[in-house]
Amino acid sequence: ITKLDIPDRPNETTLRFLDDDTMMALVRREAGNRNAYLGTSKPPYTEWTFKELAYNIGGPNFIVLPTGKIWAAGRLYVPEVKTALGPLSQDAYTPTLILPSASDTSYPGLIWRDNLLWVSYYASHEGKASIYLAKVRLPEQ
Repeated sequence: ITKLDIPDRPNETTLRFLDDDTMMALVRREAGNRNAYLGTSKPPYTEWTFKELAYNIGGPNFIVLPTGKIWAAGRLYVPEVKTALGPLSQDAYTPTLILPSASDTSYPGLIWRDNLLWVSYYASHEGKASIYLAKVRLPEQ
């Protein structure tokens, strides 16, 4: 449809649609300061607005909840490598929950079920790579 003008080697990307048909893109970048980019576009999705977030996010994923709130997860690198979860808006990501993890960790899967956010991810902090499942009760849900 269009070329996305994202600098510094963009790669892993998650796309979602909001209720108003806005498309959002959460993009990992591999060069420069490596901070993730968050993009939005309205139909026909040929013009995008991107904002650099304050975090480098590996394996980015996000989910739009039935309330319309958005939560994102991925690998954070600072202050140490961990899988994190937090609210995402069209302006910012705020990691608020660090999941048990370290070093080689990431690629969270997100699903809303039984009024809980289920988060699957892999991590190697217990000596070998394993898959974990966290059931998270979010505030104000």
